[in-house]
Amino acid sequence: MGKLFIPLDRIGLQTAQKSTSAAYMTVNKLLLKGLEVKWHLNGVKFESTPMWPEGHHYQCGFSADDSARGALEENNLFFEALPELPEESYTLKPPKIAFYSGRGSDEYFSRPLCNVLELGGFPYSEIGDAEIRAGKLSGFDVLLVPGGPDAGECYYAGLGDKGYDEIRSFIANRGHYMGICGGAYLPLTAHNSKNPYWLGIVAATEYDDLDYWRSGSGFLRCRIDHDEHPLFASLALGASSSLNVVYWEGPAITITGKDVKPLAHFERLLATGSTALRPGWDMRDNVMAAAAINNWNNSLVPEVFDKLLKNRCAIAEADYHDHKILMFSPHPEMGNFGSSPWAESPNFLLIYNGLFYLSAQ
Repeated sequence: MGKLFIPLDRIGLQTAQKSTSAAYMTVNKLLLKGLEVKWHLNGVKFESTPMWPEGHHYQCGFSADDSARGALEENNLFFEALPELPEESYTLKPPKIAFYSGRGSDEYFSRPLCNVLELGGFPYSEIGDAEIRAGKLSGFDVLLVPGGPDAGECYYAGLGDKGYDEIRSFIANRGHYMGICGGAYLPLTAHNSKNPYWLGIVAATEYDDLDYWRSGSGFLRCRIDHDEHPLFASLALGASSSLNVVYWEGPAITITGKDVKPLAHFERLLATGSTALRPGWDMRDNVMAAAAINNWNNSLVPEVFDKLLKNRCAIAEADYHDHKILMFSPHPEMGNFGSSPWAESPNFLLIYNGLFYLSAQ
């Protein structure tokens, strides 16, 4: 039986697919039906394809057998039928996602993230403080922690020592972790022993501790440090690639030991709500990006960016007992700012790719 290859090549701020979210949603539907889907990364060279008989190079994509044809056609996905594919690939599985919704969550930040998951077809279950304390994380593969209203201490208010121990045990023995903004603070290790509000499971810290007012909000450019990492499939093209992101008081992750790898760093301040740096472009339908500029009373300014964030780690990966932890200081769920409709933001790929990476075999 032949194979169907679904390319996800980066083409500017788009991909080879008309709708990136639709492509991921279709893949998730196939996985939930029990079909095998492979994820191909970092270049696939074909000697000949039906569309390119002279041969062609695709950057990345998914593959499935011919039984997936109907779903691909129904969702208007571009694909090629090929006799065989390279063996090197990830085998995907539908991740069982526990979405933290306890006292430390903030609807302002969690709702956009839920919307992104739904656009990409990622099923999730909300899990509260009492459920985590009762050991209910054991039924999941990934704990996803959205941003909160502070520098991570909000989570302790609902979880306490018992909840924190359950999260540590879950990551050590079974699953993986993805945290955004406040959720990126949570795994850190405090350099000040008086701070009991972080999990202390990674060799990284934030030297401004719990001062979540120290920076502000704005639009930043991040430089990707590991362009071949699965997280950046369809985003990085070439050894030097960058991302424009919405930033909102997230940690400047400082790596202090082994088993933590920087994946991207803050490079440049693009725009903020301050008078001199207000963006001159239309935010289109991105209400969160507009709010970061217009509604927050702590705008990131150049001198603060240069002092606290420039060249510091923005996205990091850590290992904890052979399980993965992804930490995003900026907000990929808030999308891009004015370059595309919110629902088709390329930054959502950081979440989609991250979830597949955490659950793939």
